[in-house]
Amino acid sequence: MKTSVFLEKLQEELEEDETLTLETNLKQLESYDSISLLSVIAFVDENFDKKIDTKHFKDIETVSDLMNIIGKENFED
Repeated sequence: MKTSVFLEKLQEELEEDETLTLETNLKQLESYDSISLLSVIAFVDENFDKKIDTKHFKDIETVSDLMNIIGKENFED
């Protein structure tokens, strides 16, 4: 998936008005809560066929961190 498409879809999934970047700190977003966390887990599962263990989320601060857990090989510029 193109990185730009991923950022757009993630922004939609989080119902975030602000444009997301790789440096966006997810934990600082107003829309980021336990419900949106479940949405992100489902989004990753549907789009990348990858299950993210919820214990990994304590290590995820930025969009880039999330992409690293999904696997950089799943993204293209």
